[in-house]
Amino acid sequence: MAQRNQRGWLKKESRAQGETWVLFFRTSRKSDGKRVENKIPIGLVKDLPDKENAWAEIKRLHLPINKVDSRRGITFGDLGTTLRRTRVGGPHGEYPSEGSHDSSILRTRAS
Repeated sequence: MAQRNQRGWLKKESRAQGETWVLFFRTSRKSDGKRVENKIPIGLVKDLPDKENAWAEIKRLHLPINKVDSRRGITFGDLGTTLRRTRVGGPHGEYPSEGSHDSSILRTRAS
């Protein structure tokens, strides 16, 4: 079964430095397996004025909110997903667009 990935959700919180974008996501607590919320501050609203800018910052930071389930190991699908989401491409390390799926990366040479 494929591992499910989450994107999380954004909220604004009032903090000492000012209003802050915070990324929320769920994980399983090791002690009892219960799903709990976690949060990571992303940046001040004055620096990231709208949600699109906050999501772009999250993408730039490459935050690891989706852990690999070590009980099942890493699959070829996990590898393909990682390749599509990370640096792939030309000499300048271009990033693929969000919806692109360049299957040529994953092709094997037929002998």
